[in-house]
Amino acid sequence: MPYALFENEFRLSRPFPTATDVWRCAEDCGLLVDDGCGEQRLDEGYSIKPCRSDEAEPGRDQAHQKN
Repeated sequence: MPYALFENEFRLSRPFPTATDVWRCAEDCGLLVDDGCGEQRLDEGYSIKPCRSDEAEPGRDQAHQKN
């Protein structure tokens, strides 16, 4: 099952094959913060969740996608 980066309930990223791939994307975007114990976590309001691979890309009009 693919995974994506979400802000609250809005999907921000394309689907990735693994949650680890989404974690790397979040890191590249500067969305990780130090939790005070030397570990990194997603900034407040962001999460990594399973998603369907056939969902439309964020910010794209479904009418422009190929069927």
